[in-house]
Amino acid sequence: MKRIALFIVCLLFNVRMAAAADRIAGLLALPEVFGGGSCATFVPEDIPLYASPNDARPIAEIRVDQNWSFAPHGGCEGLVVRVHQGERKQELPTLEYDYEMPAAIVLEHHDRWFRIRLHEQSAWLKASVVDEFMPLSDLFEEFVGVTTINKSFSGRLVGSPGAITGPILPRVAPNQPVRVIEIRESLGRSWVQLEVLSNSACTAGKDGPPEVIATGWLPMYDNDGEPTVWFSSRGC
Repeated sequence: MKRIALFIVCLLFNVRMAAAADRIAGLLALPEVFGGGSCATFVPEDIPLYASPNDARPIAEIRVDQNWSFAPHGGCEGLVVRVHQGERKQELPTLEYDYEMPAAIVLEHHDRWFRIRLHEQSAWLKASVVDEFMPLSDLFEEFVGVTTINKSFSGRLVGSPGAITGPILPRVAPNQPVRVIEIRESLGRSWVQLEVLSNSACTAGKDGPPEVIATGWLPMYDNDGEPTVWFSSRGC
């Protein structure tokens, strides 16, 4: 029984460590497989994926399996982007950085090499001149009026990064409107400074302009490695 318990503890520790290593660093726009805009016509190009930067031989590739189809009455649908690894095909995990504009999820980057999230692992790609990396700090600044506490997170603000003493500050709840002030590294952990708002900019007409009701810091990532704060790529 002790061995089983020890195995479970080690397994949970390894899962937690893997999650910490796979924290979202930003998004990478890939016009080669998603085009330059929603419903924009484009000629797809395969994107090779590698086990590590500067490898000579790809281990997989991102490929457009089905391009946009355009309806006579307008609009488009049907773009399918998958990762091909031998006979295996899986859709590429993405998040939107603008209205109906998906991007690869970046976990790590060195120069023009980016490690991106796949369904069960990760892989590296070398960004082309048309690919655009958007770090979280830039995305939070761009979507300042529609940023909220992530729907899966709740916690208490602290007065400074990593603080364990000091005044007791308010708790934040899922979907609570916030404004990101700063992201800072402290003692090997990322922290985000927030202004907690009375309401979203989306409800300013009904509830009035958002007012700051609290200020403090939160861990940038939860225990699963997901950001504690996110933005609405589609605005209000």
